[in-house]
Amino acid sequence: MSEPHLSVRTCIATGEEAAPERMIRFVVGPEGDAVPDLARRLPGRGMWVRAERAALERVLAKNLFSKAARASVKAAADLPDRVERLLLERALDDLGRARRAGRAVAGFVKVEQMVGQRRAGLLIVANEADGDGLAKLQATGLPIEKLGDAASLGGIFGREQAVYVAVARDDAGGAFIQRIAVGAARWRGFRLNGAG
Repeated sequence: MSEPHLSVRTCIATGEEAAPERMIRFVVGPEGDAVPDLARRLPGRGMWVRAERAALERVLAKNLFSKAARASVKAAADLPDRVERLLLERALDDLGRARRAGRAVAGFVKVEQMVGQRRAGLLIVANEADGDGLAKLQATGLPIEKLGDAASLGGIFGREQAVYVAVARDDAGGAFIQRIAVGAARWRGFRLNGAG
């Protein structure tokens, strides 16, 4: 028998099965509204949707939350925007924890120093990153994730903007870097897989 965390879930929009990490869980809140449960900890029966904007838009258009719950469920029209924002905030929160632990630096010079010292395990760049700076980082062979804009990244480091960020390698199993990378990829995947 497989363990629960290794099981798959079925998307109510597409009928496809996938690992919970590739889905977003929703529950019916106390007011009868669809509530995103990114941490997958809220009580109640989960309704799973692929972590893609287009899938969530389909759920809203066809009132699939009500069908899945077998009850009337309200879903705000701005739910896709709210989910995108929550995914971004979750990934930025993880990056903020890395900064507070002294494991993340911002600014191209500091990033280059961490890379040169072979301490970097993950590079984060803002959507605005391009040109020579991005090309130099790509040449390092380190994993790179786009995450938010320069203002969002800058806020984590107490500056107006940050385009380039490096996160130190994990001392053990790599779980911390993996969590940031997965969160960034999840946000980007949701954002880029829209219907329009």
